[in-house]
Amino acid sequence: MTGLVGFIGNKYAVKQNSICINELSGKVVNTWQTSTCQLILKAPEENVAHQSYSNGSCNVDIFGDVFSHKTHSSDNWSVTIAEQYQLGQLETFLTELNGYFIITIFDKNSHKVSLISDRFGHRPLHLWLEDNQCLGFSSEPKGILLHPEHTIDIDDSIADMFINVGQMLGTKTLFSNIHRLAPATIMTIDTNNHMYSQCQYWRWSEIKKNLTISFDQAVDDLYCYFDKAMQRCMSSINQGRLAITLSGGLDSRVLLASAKQHFKGEISTFTFGQEDCDDAKIARQVSDIAGVANSLVSIEQNNWYEGRENGVWSTDGNKNILHMHALSSVDNISKCSNYLLNGYVGDLVLGGSYLYDEKDKFSSPGKLCADSYEPYKHIIDANEEYFNFPGTDPFFLYQRCVRFVSAGSDLLSHKLNSLKPFIDNDLIEYAYSLPDHYRANSKLYNAMLLKYYPDYFSTIVWQKTGKVIGTVSEEIRPSNTAYSIRQFFVRLLKGGPLEATARKLYRVLSGKRNYAVYEDWLKHPEFREYINATLLTEDCLMHNVLGKSRVERIVSDYFKGKANVQIDVIGCLLTLEIYLLKLSTFKSLNIKNNK
Repeated sequence: MTGLVGFIGNKYAVKQNSICINELSGKVVNTWQTSTCQLILKAPEENVAHQSYSNGSCNVDIFGDVFSHKTHSSDNWSVTIAEQYQLGQLETFLTELNGYFIITIFDKNSHKVSLISDRFGHRPLHLWLEDNQCLGFSSEPKGILLHPEHTIDIDDSIADMFINVGQMLGTKTLFSNIHRLAPATIMTIDTNNHMYSQCQYWRWSEIKKNLTISFDQAVDDLYCYFDKAMQRCMSSINQGRLAITLSGGLDSRVLLASAKQHFKGEISTFTFGQEDCDDAKIARQVSDIAGVANSLVSIEQNNWYEGRENGVWSTDGNKNILHMHALSSVDNISKCSNYLLNGYVGDLVLGGSYLYDEKDKFSSPGKLCADSYEPYKHIIDANEEYFNFPGTDPFFLYQRCVRFVSAGSDLLSHKLNSLKPFIDNDLIEYAYSLPDHYRANSKLYNAMLLKYYPDYFSTIVWQKTGKVIGTVSEEIRPSNTAYSIRQFFVRLLKGGPLEATARKLYRVLSGKRNYAVYEDWLKHPEFREYINATLLTEDCLMHNVLGKSRVERIVSDYFKGKANVQIDVIGCLLTLEIYLLKLSTFKSLNIKNNK
C-alpha cells in the first residue's frame, strides 16, 4: 500500500530513486532529510490521503484520514498536531483524535521522531527492529526488505502460522526483524542512537457499558452516530465523484443510501462476480432505487487470476491470493474516483457477528481469544491491558479485521483511498457501550436500517439469508434451499471424510449464486498444472521454508479431495511462494528455522 517510509541515521539514508523506494506504490507527495533521519511519503494522488506541515521546531506528516476531535476543529490537522506536540499535550490530544492514520513527528531540537498509529491500528506501519534498536519504518514491508543494509530473515514458524490460519497475527510479519506498530501506540526513536520507547494513549477499557438504555432509544442514537460518521467521510472528499463497491450485503447498501443524502457529486457503484450471481442481482436492484450507475466487473474462470501475482507483491504476501476479489475492479473504479466508500467491519461493529456466546466459560476474553488460535497463541501479543473489555470483539477486531480483512483495502491503496465509516471512533464507542444482546444477530442494526432506510431494505433480500431482513433475531433465518444445504453440510460434515463430496454437491445445487467458485477454478486442468509447476518444482522456495515433503503432501491431499486441506491453504501456499520468488529477484533470503 501507499504510505510512509523512513530510515534512521546517515548509514541507512537512501536516495529517492533507490529500489526500496521505487518498488513502493503511489506517488511521492512529500520528502525531507536531516543529518539523522529521512522520510518519504507516497499517496494515491497529490491531494488524497495525506497532510504535511513543517516549522522551525518540527515536521509533521500524516498518511491517512483525520476526521474530527472532540474538543478541537481544524482545516489542517498536521498543523494542529504540531501545536499540541509543542505544548506537551500530544498524548492527551491523541486519545480523542478520530480517524485512521499513521503520523510521524520529527523534533528538530531533540532529533527524536515519533511514530503514531490510530486508535485501532488500521493503517499499517512496519518497523525495522534489531538489537533493541529501530533502524527504519515503512508502510510496506518491502520498503525495509529492499534496503541495501537489511538482511531478509524469514521466520518459518510465522510461515507455518500463515498457511494454517490464513493470515498474520498480532504484530508479527513473515520476517523476524520486522514488526507492525501496535494500535494506539506512540513510538519515540532517538535518531542519534536508534534507541526507542513506546506507550499506548488509548485502551478499550475507556469504553463504559450503558446497560439501562432502551432498545428503541439505541436504534435512534445508533442512526445519529452512523449518520455523523458518514458526514465526516463525505466532507473529506475533494473530488466530485465517489465510488462504492456494492454487494448483496447490508453494509454497502446502507453506505449507498446514506451517501445519496450527504454527497453532492456523482456516485458510481461497482459489483464484482459472476454474471447473475446473487450479489449482482441485488446490487442492480439497490442501484436502481438509488438512481446511480452500477457496473459489474466480471470474475469468471478465464479471468479471475489476472493481476493477482502483482497483488501479492503490493500486499507483501499478507493477503491470500484467493481473497483478492476487488483487484479486478480497481482500474475501473479509479477512473471514476480516488475515493472508495468501504463497508469494512459493519457486520462486526453493528451486526454483532463476532459475539461469542460462550465467553463466560473462559477466565478472560483474552484467554478465549488466544485459545481460539491454538497452536499459535504464543505468537500473539494478546496485550490484555489494551484489549481489556467485557467481550471478545476488540481482540477479533484487530486479529481478524485489521490483520486480515483490511489487507483488501491495502491491496487497492495505490489508486484508491478507502473511506470506512464503521470504524469511526464515536460510532464504535457508542455501539460497544450497548448491551451485547441488542447487537446480537443483527437485531439492532436491522431495526435501524428498516426504520431509517426503508426504501433500501424493506423489500430487497439479504444475500446472506435469501430473505428480507427482520428486526427480531428469530426472523433472521435462511429460507433459501441452497443456503440451508450449505449450513447443514458445514455443521454435520466439516472435517469428516465426506466433506469434499458435500462441498461439490453444494456447488452444483447453488449454481452461480456465489460471486466466484474458486474451488472449481483451482481444480481446472490448466490451473492445476500451474500449481504443480509453482509448488512441486525443485526450486520451489517454500520447500526450504516448510519442507519439501510437507508442501508436496499439501498439494497432493488437496487434489485428492482430502478434508484436511482446504482451499485457503493452497491459496496461502501459492501466495507465499509468489511473494518470496519476487523478493528473491532482488536479494538473497535467509530462513530462520524454529523447528
